[in-house]
Amino acid sequence: MVPDFMVIGAQRSGTTWLHRVLSQHPDLWLTPVKELHYFDKPRIRFGVLDADERRRAKFWDLKRFGRDPRWYTRYWFLPRSDAWYGRLFGQGLRQGKRVGEITPAYATLERPVWERMQRLAPELKLVFVMRDPVLRVWSAIRNRVRKGQFDGDAAVAALLEQARLPGAASRSDYLRTIETVEAVFQPAQLHCCFFEQLSSEPAALADDLFGFLAVPSLNEGLRLPPAVNVAAGGHEPPLAFQREMARDYLPMVDRLAERFGAVPQGWLERYRNLLS
Repeated sequence: MVPDFMVIGAQRSGTTWLHRVLSQHPDLWLTPVKELHYFDKPRIRFGVLDADERRRAKFWDLKRFGRDPRWYTRYWFLPRSDAWYGRLFGQGLRQGKRVGEITPAYATLERPVWERMQRLAPELKLVFVMRDPVLRVWSAIRNRVRKGQFDGDAAVAALLEQARLPGAASRSDYLRTIETVEAVFQPAQLHCCFFEQLSSEPAALADDLFGFLAVPSLNEGLRLPPAVNVAAGGHEPPLAFQREMARDYLPMVDRLAERFGAVPQGWLERYRNLLS
């Protein structure tokens, strides 16, 4: 038992929107917990014993537990292994559906982990959604502010320091993710899309995604959720922050624009304007 598909990131780029869209399809099944973090957190042996995991996945939510006690019992109390992971998809597989999970942190995985995933699920389909990397990292910073983990009135130098931390920077290194995945899986197994399409052409984005997953379009039956990412809370990144980040990301965005066209081309033009 292995998943048919994964949404692998990027963080703060619309993966919750994708979860809401995919969950509507009668031929698709997603795990009750959105982010399993199986491949990026190998240190966790039992979910219930890890404080971060209990907090992140809301261990105390008895109402949610009651909706599917068998699945949650396995998720929380059994030792994690490849067999444990595969059985998390058993319910959907028994229903004859295509099964999957969404964990944005997978975008930062190293090649040996991808190779392990490929051995486990060689036919796996992967979805990678990208966002203007300057705005993505700004959203991540504002999300930390919202959680009380960072000073919302910090100086630009402190903001840049946060944006350039290895963990934050790796989540915006889209080329590295794409190149690593395509070195292990066939390029046709990776579907790339963009956060900006959630607002500009959400129905087309959903249809392309359903086509990639080999399920029919929902047409008029699709309920499109709003493409709102609330973490920034209306706070625009300071101009000096945008300029420094644009300088960091310009070479990568130039290559993305060459490969994907319109959306990253818009990022590229904005960065050039900022730097001129």
